Amino acid sequence: MAAPLKIGATSLFLKKNWQIIYAVILIVLVPVTIISNTFFVINGFRKTVDVELQRTALIIGKMFNVTGKDLFADADKLQERLEAVSKVLPEVKSLDVLARDGDDFKVIASLYKQGIGQVAHGRQNALAWYDNQSIAYLTRSSRSAVFEEKLTTEEARGSQRYWGVVMPLSGADGKKELLLSAKISLELIDELVSTNLFWSYLWLAITVLIVILLLASNTRIFEYAILFRKLKEVDQMKDDFISMASHELRAPTTAIRGYLSLFLEDAFGKLDEKPKSILQTTYHITNHLATLIEDLLDVSRIEQGRMKLDSKPMQPETLVEEIVAQMRFEAEKKQLAFEYKKPAEPLRPIMVDESRIKQILINLVSNAIKYTPKGGVTITTIPKDDKTLEIKITDTGLGMSAEAREKLFQKFYRVKTTDTRDIPGTGLGLWITKQIVELMDGRIYVDSIEKVGTQVSVDLPFAAAAAPAAAPSDAKK
Repeated sequence: MAAPLKIGATSLFLKKNWQIIYAVILIVLVPVTIISNTFFVINGFRKTVDVELQRTALIIGKMFNVTGKDLFADADKLQERLEAVSKVLPEVKSLDVLARDGDDFKVIASLYKQGIGQVAHGRQNALAWYDNQSIAYLTRSSRSAVFEEKLTTEEARGSQRYWGVVMPLSGADGKKELLLSAKISLELIDELVSTNLFWSYLWLAITVLIVILLLASNTRIFEYAILFRKLKEVDQMKDDFISMASHELRAPTTAIRGYLSLFLEDAFGKLDEKPKSILQTTYHITNHLATLIEDLLDVSRIEQGRMKLDSKPMQPETLVEEIVAQMRFEAEKKQLAFEYKKPAEPLRPIMVDESRIKQILINLVSNAIKYTPKGGVTITTIPKDDKTLEIKITDTGLGMSAEAREKLFQKFYRVKTTDTRDIPGTGLGLWITKQIVELMDGRIYVDSIEKVGTQVSVDLPFAAAAAPAAAPSDAKK
Protein backbone atom coordinates (compact mmCIF):
# COMPACT_ATOMS: atom_id res chain seq x y z
CA MET A 1 0.00 0.00 0.00
CA ALA A 2 2.99 2.35 0.44
CA ALA A 3 3.60 2.85 -3.30
CA PRO A 4 0.02 4.02 -4.16
CA LEU A 5 0.07 6.39 -1.19
CA LYS A 6 3.41 7.82 -2.35
CA ILE A 7 2.11 8.28 -5.91
CA GLY A 8 -1.04 9.95 -4.57
CA ALA A 9 1.00 12.33 -2.38
CA THR A 10 3.22 13.21 -5.34
CA SER A 11 0.20 13.90 -7.55
CA LEU A 12 -1.33 16.11 -4.87
CA PHE A 13 1.94 18.02 -4.46
CA LEU A 14 2.15 18.60 -8.23
CA LYS A 15 -1.43 19.86 -8.37
CA LYS A 16 -0.95 22.29 -5.51
CA ASN A 17 2.47 23.58 -6.61
CA TRP A 18 2.31 23.40 -10.41
CA GLN A 19 2.99 27.15 -10.77
CA ILE A 20 6.23 26.88 -8.77
CA ILE A 21 7.31 23.77 -10.72
CA TYR A 22 6.53 25.59 -13.95
CA ALA A 23 8.66 28.56 -12.80
CA VAL A 24 11.60 26.26 -11.94
CA ILE A 25 11.37 24.60 -15.37
CA LEU A 26 11.41 28.03 -17.02
CA ILE A 27 14.38 29.15 -14.91
CA VAL A 28 16.34 26.13 -16.17
CA LEU A 29 14.99 25.88 -19.71
CA VAL A 30 15.20 29.52 -20.82
CA PRO A 31 18.90 30.08 -19.94
CA VAL A 32 19.84 26.67 -21.40
CA THR A 33 18.02 27.56 -24.63
CA ILE A 34 19.74 30.96 -24.85
CA ILE A 35 23.17 29.45 -24.15
CA SER A 36 22.65 26.64 -26.68
CA ASN A 37 21.48 29.09 -29.32
CA THR A 38 24.47 31.37 -28.73
CA PHE A 39 26.88 28.42 -28.79
CA PHE A 40 25.55 27.12 -32.13
CA VAL A 41 25.45 30.60 -33.68
CA ILE A 42 29.05 31.34 -32.65
CA ASN A 43 30.32 27.96 -33.86
CA GLY A 44 28.50 28.46 -37.14
CA PHE A 45 30.04 31.92 -37.45
CA ARG A 46 33.53 30.56 -36.77
CA LYS A 47 33.11 27.80 -39.38
CA THR A 48 31.83 30.32 -41.93
CA VAL A 49 34.84 32.56 -41.33
CA ASP A 50 37.21 29.58 -41.67
CA VAL A 51 35.63 28.54 -44.96
CA GLU A 52 35.88 32.08 -46.32
CA LEU A 53 39.55 32.31 -45.32
CA GLN A 54 40.21 28.95 -46.93
CA ARG A 55 38.72 30.26 -50.17
CA THR A 56 40.84 33.42 -49.84
CA ALA A 57 44.00 31.33 -49.43
CA LEU A 58 43.15 29.27 -52.50
CA ILE A 59 42.42 32.42 -54.52
CA ILE A 60 45.85 33.81 -53.63
CA GLY A 61 47.43 30.59 -54.92
CA LYS A 62 45.36 30.68 -58.12
CA MET A 63 46.27 34.32 -58.74
CA PHE A 64 49.95 33.40 -58.43
CA ASN A 65 49.38 30.53 -60.88
CA VAL A 66 47.87 32.92 -63.44
CA THR A 67 50.30 35.82 -63.08
CA GLY A 68 53.54 33.83 -62.63
CA LYS A 69 53.55 31.54 -65.68
CA ASP A 70 56.23 33.61 -67.45
CA LEU A 71 58.55 33.26 -64.44
CA PHE A 72 58.51 29.48 -63.98
CA ALA A 73 61.72 29.02 -66.03
CA ASP A 74 63.67 31.72 -64.19
CA ALA A 75 64.29 30.88 -60.50
CA ASP A 76 65.70 34.35 -59.70
CA LYS A 77 62.66 36.17 -61.04
CA LEU A 78 60.44 33.66 -59.26
CA GLN A 79 62.25 34.49 -56.01
CA GLU A 80 61.68 38.21 -56.61
CA ARG A 81 57.98 37.59 -57.21
CA LEU A 82 57.66 35.68 -53.92
CA GLU A 83 59.30 38.52 -51.98
CA ALA A 84 57.06 41.08 -53.70
CA VAL A 85 53.95 39.08 -52.76
CA SER A 86 55.05 38.87 -49.11
CA LYS A 87 55.47 42.66 -48.96
CA VAL A 88 51.98 43.27 -50.38
CA LEU A 89 50.33 40.55 -48.29
CA PRO A 90 51.83 40.51 -44.77
CA GLU A 91 49.44 37.68 -43.86
CA VAL A 92 51.53 35.36 -46.04
CA LYS A 93 54.09 33.95 -43.57
CA SER A 94 55.74 31.39 -45.81
CA LEU A 95 55.83 30.95 -49.57
CA ASP A 96 57.71 28.17 -51.39
CA VAL A 97 57.89 27.03 -55.00
CA LEU A 98 58.75 23.35 -55.34
CA ALA A 99 60.02 21.43 -58.36
CA ARG A 100 59.77 17.69 -58.72
CA ASP A 101 63.08 15.86 -58.15
CA GLY A 102 62.51 12.15 -58.73
CA ASP A 103 60.10 11.03 -56.02
CA ASP A 104 60.76 14.14 -53.95
CA PHE A 105 60.12 17.86 -54.28
CA LYS A 106 62.94 20.37 -54.04
CA VAL A 107 62.54 24.01 -53.02
CA ILE A 108 63.63 26.32 -55.90
CA ALA A 109 62.32 29.62 -54.49
CA SER A 110 61.31 30.51 -50.95
CA LEU A 111 60.87 33.33 -48.48
CA TYR A 112 63.07 31.13 -46.26
CA LYS A 113 66.19 31.45 -48.39
CA GLN A 114 68.17 28.88 -46.35
CA GLY A 115 65.64 26.27 -47.51
CA ILE A 116 66.32 26.80 -51.23
CA GLY A 117 67.72 23.61 -52.71
CA GLN A 118 66.46 21.43 -49.84
CA VAL A 119 63.87 18.67 -50.11
CA ALA A 120 60.31 19.21 -48.82
CA HIS A 121 58.82 15.98 -47.48
CA GLY A 122 55.23 17.11 -46.73
CA ARG A 123 52.64 14.54 -47.74
CA GLN A 124 50.37 17.32 -48.99
CA ASN A 125 52.89 17.93 -51.76
CA ALA A 126 52.51 14.43 -53.18
CA LEU A 127 48.71 14.52 -52.85
CA ALA A 128 48.41 17.86 -54.64
CA TRP A 129 50.79 16.76 -57.42
CA TYR A 130 49.37 13.34 -58.17
CA ASP A 131 45.71 14.36 -57.73
CA ASN A 132 46.39 17.55 -59.71
CA GLN A 133 44.28 19.66 -57.35
CA SER A 134 44.72 22.34 -54.74
CA ILE A 135 44.80 21.36 -51.06
CA ALA A 136 44.02 23.68 -48.14
CA TYR A 137 44.57 22.61 -44.53
CA LEU A 138 44.76 24.15 -41.05
CA THR A 139 48.12 24.08 -39.29
CA ARG A 140 49.86 25.58 -36.26
CA SER A 141 53.16 26.09 -38.07
CA SER A 142 54.14 29.05 -40.22
CA ARG A 143 57.46 27.57 -41.29
CA SER A 144 58.65 26.76 -44.78
CA ALA A 145 57.62 23.56 -46.57
CA VAL A 146 61.08 22.20 -45.79
CA PHE A 147 60.11 21.92 -42.11
CA GLU A 148 56.43 20.99 -42.60
CA GLU A 149 56.73 17.58 -40.99
CA LYS A 150 58.94 18.81 -38.15
CA LEU A 151 56.25 20.61 -36.10
CA THR A 152 57.54 21.27 -32.57
CA THR A 153 55.53 20.54 -29.40
CA GLU A 154 55.36 24.27 -28.66
CA GLU A 155 53.96 24.99 -32.13
CA ALA A 156 51.44 22.15 -31.84
CA ARG A 157 50.11 23.64 -28.59
CA GLY A 158 50.16 27.22 -29.85
CA SER A 159 47.04 29.30 -30.36
CA GLN A 160 48.14 30.74 -33.70
CA ARG A 161 46.50 29.19 -36.74
CA TYR A 162 47.45 29.22 -40.41
CA TRP A 163 45.86 28.07 -43.60
CA GLY A 164 48.31 25.93 -45.55
CA VAL A 165 47.82 25.81 -49.29
CA VAL A 166 49.51 23.45 -51.73
CA MET A 167 48.60 23.63 -55.41
CA PRO A 168 50.10 22.64 -58.76
CA LEU A 169 51.39 25.43 -61.02
CA SER A 170 50.81 24.85 -64.73
CA GLY A 171 52.88 26.23 -67.58
CA ALA A 172 51.64 27.89 -70.74
CA ASP A 173 50.88 24.48 -72.24
CA GLY A 174 48.67 23.57 -69.27
CA LYS A 175 50.98 20.87 -67.93
CA LYS A 176 52.08 20.70 -64.30
CA GLU A 177 55.49 22.19 -63.83
CA LEU A 178 55.84 23.29 -60.19
CA LEU A 179 54.11 23.24 -56.79
CA LEU A 180 53.24 26.31 -54.73
CA SER A 181 53.25 25.90 -50.93
CA ALA A 182 52.02 28.82 -48.79
CA LYS A 183 51.13 29.56 -45.16
CA ILE A 184 48.61 32.38 -44.56
CA SER A 185 48.16 33.70 -41.02
CA LEU A 186 44.72 33.80 -39.38
CA GLU A 187 45.96 35.98 -36.52
CA LEU A 188 43.97 39.12 -37.38
CA ILE A 189 40.76 37.19 -38.04
CA ASP A 190 41.22 35.10 -34.88
CA GLU A 191 41.70 38.26 -32.82
CA LEU A 192 38.51 39.78 -34.25
CA VAL A 193 36.60 36.54 -33.69
CA SER A 194 37.95 36.25 -30.14
CA THR A 195 36.94 39.83 -29.36
CA ASN A 196 33.46 39.27 -30.76
CA LEU A 197 33.18 35.99 -28.89
CA PHE A 198 34.19 37.70 -25.65
CA TRP A 199 31.50 40.35 -25.99
CA SER A 200 28.98 37.76 -27.18
CA TYR A 201 29.60 35.58 -24.13
CA LEU A 202 29.56 38.64 -21.86
CA TRP A 203 26.19 39.79 -23.17
CA LEU A 204 24.99 36.20 -23.03
CA ALA A 205 25.93 36.04 -19.35
CA ILE A 206 24.15 39.36 -18.69
CA THR A 207 21.07 38.19 -20.61
CA VAL A 208 20.95 34.88 -18.76
CA LEU A 209 21.32 36.73 -15.44
CA ILE A 210 18.47 39.08 -16.31
CA VAL A 211 16.29 36.18 -17.43
CA ILE A 212 17.03 34.26 -14.24
CA LEU A 213 16.21 37.32 -12.12
CA LEU A 214 13.03 37.89 -14.12
CA LEU A 215 11.93 34.29 -13.81
CA ALA A 216 12.84 34.26 -10.14
CA SER A 217 10.67 37.32 -9.61
CA ASN A 218 7.92 35.59 -11.57
CA THR A 219 7.80 32.89 -8.92
CA ARG A 220 6.57 35.64 -6.61
CA ILE A 221 4.05 36.62 -9.28
CA PHE A 222 2.92 33.00 -9.41
CA GLU A 223 2.47 33.14 -5.65
CA TYR A 224 0.36 36.26 -6.09
CA ALA A 225 -1.61 34.45 -8.81
CA ILE A 226 -2.32 31.59 -6.41
CA LEU A 227 -3.33 34.08 -3.72
CA PHE A 228 -5.51 35.95 -6.23
CA ARG A 229 -7.20 32.70 -7.26
CA LYS A 230 -7.89 31.86 -3.62
CA LEU A 231 -9.24 35.36 -3.03
CA LYS A 232 -11.53 34.92 -6.03
CA GLU A 233 -12.74 31.63 -4.60
CA VAL A 234 -13.40 33.32 -1.23
CA ASP A 235 -15.13 36.22 -3.01
CA GLN A 236 -17.29 33.74 -4.93
CA MET A 237 -18.16 31.98 -1.69
CA LYS A 238 -19.07 35.36 -0.21
CA ASP A 239 -21.31 36.18 -3.18
CA ASP A 240 -22.96 32.76 -3.01
CA PHE A 241 -23.56 33.16 0.74
CA ILE A 242 -25.03 36.66 0.33
CA SER A 243 -27.27 35.45 -2.49
CA MET A 244 -28.44 32.44 -0.49
CA ALA A 245 -28.90 34.39 2.75
CA SER A 246 -30.79 37.18 0.96
CA HIS A 247 -33.14 34.71 -0.68
CA GLU A 248 -33.75 32.98 2.66
CA LEU A 249 -34.41 36.31 4.43
CA ARG A 250 -36.68 37.63 1.71
CA ALA A 251 -39.68 35.41 2.45
CA PRO A 252 -39.84 35.88 6.28
CA THR A 253 -39.24 39.64 5.91
CA THR A 254 -42.12 39.90 3.45
CA ALA A 255 -44.31 37.95 5.84
CA ILE A 256 -43.38 40.18 8.81
CA ARG A 257 -44.14 43.30 6.76
CA GLY A 258 -47.50 41.84 5.77
CA TYR A 259 -48.52 41.04 9.35
CA LEU A 260 -47.31 44.43 10.63
CA SER A 261 -49.29 46.15 7.89
CA LEU A 262 -52.44 44.26 8.94
CA PHE A 263 -51.98 45.32 12.58
CA LEU A 264 -51.39 48.96 11.59
CA GLU A 265 -54.55 48.91 9.46
CA ASP A 266 -56.53 47.64 12.50
CA ALA A 267 -57.40 44.39 10.76
CA PHE A 268 -57.37 42.59 14.15
CA GLY A 269 -59.01 45.36 16.13
CA LYS A 270 -58.09 48.89 17.04
CA LEU A 271 -54.76 49.26 18.86
CA ASP A 272 -53.79 51.73 21.54
CA GLU A 273 -51.53 54.58 20.48
CA LYS A 274 -48.37 53.30 22.18
CA PRO A 275 -48.42 49.70 20.78
CA LYS A 276 -49.32 51.13 17.38
CA SER A 277 -46.34 53.52 17.53
CA ILE A 278 -44.02 50.62 18.37
CA LEU A 279 -45.43 48.56 15.49
CA GLN A 280 -45.03 51.58 13.17
CA THR A 281 -41.34 51.83 14.09
CA THR A 282 -40.93 48.08 13.63
CA TYR A 283 -42.62 48.36 10.22
CA HIS A 284 -40.13 51.07 9.12
CA ILE A 285 -37.19 48.97 10.34
CA THR A 286 -38.55 45.94 8.46
CA ASN A 287 -38.94 48.08 5.33
CA HIS A 288 -35.32 49.16 5.64
CA LEU A 289 -34.27 45.52 6.09
CA ALA A 290 -36.30 44.49 3.02
CA THR A 291 -34.62 47.24 0.97
CA LEU A 292 -31.19 46.08 2.12
CA ILE A 293 -32.04 42.47 1.18
CA GLU A 294 -33.21 43.54 -2.30
CA ASP A 295 -30.07 45.64 -2.76
CA LEU A 296 -27.84 42.73 -1.75
CA LEU A 297 -29.67 40.45 -4.20
CA ASP A 298 -29.15 43.01 -6.99
CA VAL A 299 -25.46 43.38 -6.11
CA SER A 300 -25.07 39.60 -6.21
CA ARG A 301 -26.83 39.35 -9.58
CA ILE A 302 -24.76 42.16 -11.10
CA GLU A 303 -21.40 40.90 -9.82
CA GLN A 304 -22.11 37.34 -10.98
CA GLY A 305 -23.44 38.51 -14.35
CA ARG A 306 -26.89 37.07 -13.65
CA MET A 307 -28.93 40.25 -14.05
CA LYS A 308 -31.01 39.85 -17.20
CA LEU A 309 -32.73 42.82 -18.84
CA ASP A 310 -35.76 42.72 -21.08
CA SER A 311 -35.38 46.00 -22.94
CA LYS A 312 -38.23 47.23 -25.09
CA PRO A 313 -39.47 50.60 -26.38
CA MET A 314 -41.21 52.72 -23.72
CA GLN A 315 -42.72 56.19 -23.87
CA PRO A 316 -40.62 58.32 -21.44
CA GLU A 317 -43.42 60.80 -20.56
CA THR A 318 -45.76 58.00 -19.43
CA LEU A 319 -42.96 56.39 -17.43
CA VAL A 320 -41.97 59.60 -15.61
CA GLU A 321 -45.61 60.57 -14.90
CA GLU A 322 -46.14 57.18 -13.24
CA ILE A 323 -43.06 57.70 -11.02
CA VAL A 324 -44.19 61.24 -10.11
CA ALA A 325 -47.63 59.95 -9.09
CA GLN A 326 -46.04 57.20 -7.00
CA MET A 327 -43.54 59.50 -5.20
CA ARG A 328 -45.75 62.58 -4.79
CA PHE A 329 -46.93 61.57 -1.31
CA GLU A 330 -43.29 61.40 -0.06
CA ALA A 331 -42.63 64.92 -1.35
CA GLU A 332 -45.86 66.32 0.12
CA LYS A 333 -45.00 64.90 3.56
CA LYS A 334 -41.91 67.15 3.53
CA GLN A 335 -43.89 70.03 1.96
CA LEU A 336 -41.68 70.02 -1.12
CA ALA A 337 -42.64 71.25 -4.56
CA PHE A 338 -42.58 68.28 -6.92
CA GLU A 339 -43.21 68.50 -10.64
CA TYR A 340 -42.47 67.00 -14.02
CA LYS A 341 -41.80 69.55 -16.76
CA LYS A 342 -43.33 67.63 -19.60
CA PRO A 343 -42.06 68.63 -23.05
CA ALA A 344 -44.47 70.29 -25.43
CA GLU A 345 -43.74 67.83 -28.23
CA PRO A 346 -44.08 64.06 -27.79
CA LEU A 347 -40.77 62.27 -27.26
CA ARG A 348 -39.52 59.23 -29.11
CA PRO A 349 -39.66 55.92 -27.18
CA ILE A 350 -36.56 54.86 -25.26
CA MET A 351 -35.13 51.33 -25.19
CA VAL A 352 -35.20 50.21 -21.53
CA ASP A 353 -36.22 47.42 -19.18
CA GLU A 354 -39.49 48.58 -17.64
CA SER A 355 -39.04 47.28 -14.09
CA ARG A 356 -35.38 48.35 -13.90
CA ILE A 357 -35.92 51.88 -15.25
CA LYS A 358 -38.67 52.35 -12.67
CA GLN A 359 -36.27 51.09 -9.98
CA ILE A 360 -33.66 53.62 -11.16
CA LEU A 361 -36.02 56.59 -11.23
CA ILE A 362 -37.64 55.72 -7.89
CA ASN A 363 -34.19 55.47 -6.30
CA LEU A 364 -33.03 58.81 -7.74
CA VAL A 365 -36.27 60.66 -6.92
CA SER A 366 -36.33 59.14 -3.43
CA ASN A 367 -32.75 60.34 -2.82
CA ALA A 368 -33.62 63.81 -4.10
CA ILE A 369 -36.57 64.02 -1.70
CA LYS A 370 -34.60 62.60 1.26
CA TYR A 371 -31.72 65.07 0.85
CA THR A 372 -33.91 68.16 0.21
CA PRO A 373 -35.08 69.76 3.49
CA LYS A 374 -36.93 72.58 1.68
CA GLY A 375 -37.59 73.80 -1.82
CA GLY A 376 -38.48 71.22 -4.40
CA VAL A 377 -37.60 68.48 -6.87
CA THR A 378 -38.03 68.82 -10.62
CA ILE A 379 -37.84 66.17 -13.38
CA THR A 380 -37.22 67.09 -17.00
CA THR A 381 -36.84 64.95 -20.13
CA ILE A 382 -34.84 66.50 -22.98
CA PRO A 383 -33.50 64.91 -26.18
CA LYS A 384 -29.74 65.26 -25.98
CA ASP A 385 -29.14 64.30 -29.60
CA ASP A 386 -30.67 62.02 -32.23
CA LYS A 387 -29.70 58.91 -30.25
CA THR A 388 -30.05 59.87 -26.58
CA LEU A 389 -32.69 61.13 -24.17
CA GLU A 390 -31.54 62.94 -21.00
CA ILE A 391 -33.65 62.57 -17.85
CA LYS A 392 -32.73 65.16 -15.18
CA ILE A 393 -33.71 65.02 -11.51
CA THR A 394 -32.93 68.42 -10.00
CA ASP A 395 -33.34 69.34 -6.33
CA THR A 396 -32.67 72.32 -4.09
CA GLY A 397 -31.25 70.15 -1.32
CA LEU A 398 -28.06 69.77 0.66
CA GLY A 399 -25.72 69.28 -2.31
CA MET A 400 -22.27 67.77 -1.95
CA SER A 401 -18.56 68.51 -2.32
CA ALA A 402 -16.44 67.67 -5.37
CA GLU A 403 -14.73 64.90 -3.38
CA ALA A 404 -18.09 63.36 -2.51
CA ARG A 405 -19.19 63.50 -6.16
CA GLU A 406 -16.10 61.47 -7.16
CA LYS A 407 -17.02 58.69 -4.71
CA LEU A 408 -20.80 58.89 -5.05
CA PHE A 409 -21.25 55.76 -7.17
CA GLN A 410 -18.90 53.57 -5.14
CA LYS A 411 -20.32 50.58 -3.31
CA PHE A 412 -21.39 51.31 0.32
CA TYR A 413 -20.39 54.99 0.01
CA ARG A 414 -22.64 57.57 1.65
CA VAL A 415 -22.14 61.32 1.94
CA LYS A 416 -21.34 61.88 5.60
CA THR A 417 -22.05 65.34 7.00
CA THR A 418 -23.89 66.64 10.04
CA ASP A 419 -26.95 67.16 7.81
CA THR A 420 -26.97 63.62 6.36
CA ARG A 421 -26.00 61.70 9.49
CA ASP A 422 -29.59 60.73 10.45
CA ILE A 423 -30.84 60.00 6.91
CA PRO A 424 -31.19 56.21 6.46
CA GLY A 425 -29.65 54.35 3.51
CA THR A 426 -27.56 51.30 2.55
CA GLY A 427 -24.97 52.98 0.33
CA LEU A 428 -25.79 50.48 -2.43
CA GLY A 429 -28.62 52.19 -4.30
CA LEU A 430 -26.50 54.52 -6.49
CA TRP A 431 -23.94 51.80 -7.24
CA ILE A 432 -26.75 49.49 -8.37
CA THR A 433 -28.34 52.34 -10.34
CA LYS A 434 -25.11 53.06 -12.21
CA GLN A 435 -24.59 49.38 -13.07
CA ILE A 436 -28.16 48.98 -14.40
CA VAL A 437 -27.96 52.22 -16.43
CA GLU A 438 -24.75 50.99 -18.06
CA LEU A 439 -26.32 47.57 -18.73
CA MET A 440 -29.00 49.45 -20.69
CA ASP A 441 -26.25 51.24 -22.70
CA GLY A 442 -26.85 54.45 -20.78
CA ARG A 443 -24.82 56.89 -18.70
CA ILE A 444 -25.37 58.58 -15.34
CA TYR A 445 -23.55 61.62 -13.96
CA VAL A 446 -24.00 64.24 -11.22
CA ASP A 447 -23.59 68.00 -10.86
CA SER A 448 -23.85 69.40 -7.34
CA ILE A 449 -23.03 72.44 -5.23
CA GLU A 450 -23.00 72.27 -1.44
CA LYS A 451 -25.97 74.02 0.21
CA VAL A 452 -27.43 74.77 -3.25
CA GLY A 453 -28.63 71.49 -4.72
CA THR A 454 -27.93 68.50 -6.93
CA GLN A 455 -28.77 67.50 -10.48
CA VAL A 456 -28.57 63.84 -11.51
CA SER A 457 -28.65 63.18 -15.25
CA VAL A 458 -29.41 59.83 -16.85
CA ASP A 459 -28.75 59.41 -20.58
CA LEU A 460 -30.72 56.56 -22.18
CA PRO A 461 -30.80 55.41 -25.82
CA PHE A 462 -33.80 56.05 -28.03
CA ALA A 463 -35.44 52.98 -29.52
CA ALA A 464 -34.54 52.39 -33.15
CA ALA A 465 -37.09 53.80 -35.57
CA ALA A 466 -39.37 51.15 -37.05
CA ALA A 467 -38.73 50.36 -40.72
CA PRO A 468 -41.39 51.84 -43.02
CA ALA A 469 -43.91 49.35 -44.36
CA ALA A 470 -43.17 48.14 -47.86
CA ALA A 471 -45.41 49.54 -50.60
CA PRO A 472 -47.66 46.93 -52.19
CA SER A 473 -46.38 45.59 -55.49
CA ASP A 474 -48.19 46.13 -58.77
CA ALA A 475 -49.12 42.47 -58.84
CA LYS A 476 -51.17 42.87 -55.65
CA LYS A 477 -52.93 46.06 -56.65
